[in-house]
Amino acid sequence: MKGEVIKDRFGRAPSREAPVRLRPVFEDFHLLRMTGDYEYPRHRHVNYEVILVETGPYGCELNGFELELSQGEALLIKPDDWHQDHLWRHQRHYVVHFRLEAVGAGQAAPPLFCPEVHPRQQVVGGDLVGNAALLGELRREAEGQADHAGAIQDCLLEAFFWRLVRTLEPGALSTRFRHLHREEARREALLHAIDALSEGPASIGALAVRLKMSVRQLNTICHATLRRSPARAMLEARVGRAEDLIRHQGLSIKEASDALGFANPFHFSRVFRRLRGEAPSRALNGRIR
Repeated sequence: MKGEVIKDRFGRAPSREAPVRLRPVFEDFHLLRMTGDYEYPRHRHVNYEVILVETGPYGCELNGFELELSQGEALLIKPDDWHQDHLWRHQRHYVVHFRLEAVGAGQAAPPLFCPEVHPRQQVVGGDLVGNAALLGELRREAEGQADHAGAIQDCLLEAFFWRLVRTLEPGALSTRFRHLHREEARREALLHAIDALSEGPASIGALAVRLKMSVRQLNTICHATLRRSPARAMLEARVGRAEDLIRHQGLSIKEASDALGFANPFHFSRVFRRLRGEAPSRALNGRIR
């Protein structure tokens, strides 16, 4: 009996390619274990700090307001916050320091929190086991000092940061930060719609109908979020799907071009060369029949 390939296809989350996106940059990491009670002096923060409580309770004063965190809760401290720790015997918590940078468009990173945020809104719950595991990997990379350790630490921090951010109350976030999130959500919807129509030729009008907007709106949004026209984005998606069929499912160029509605294999090859800069026979390493 001849076997078959069963593949579940998962697209890449689009938020990483937004015109402007935020990137937390790792600075340092601590695990604090208390053998007795201690009052850490009141201090003002320069960058962001996350405190994740492993064994609580953890207490502190943040901007004049007393807080007490339980096991698994985290506190996100922002630049210019005044903070004083109340550290108690047998209490354990992780501390991560980082800064936020904006990637793309030459803009400064927006503040995470709105100016009137209440300190209690900077406390979030979450998955202690999963978050502690990410921080444990941060620690392992710091101790190992292997090649690319810094890049791996930034990636781990990024996952940890966004897990915490999505548990924050929307009203706690700054307007600029929420605006970036809306841009990413709009881009995600656009990419999902394009992907859904990539199995055959589809018109710009069909894409606009799917997204419940006019063709004019679609053109504006597509250029703003993807930096290309809707027609170009849809064609790139079809070529990408064809490439996937050839490279991973063993289809010939003719089979893939027929399956995705190209006029013929020569049409597909011309389009592929225009988008990729080389012939499919060269790019796909001889997987062509």
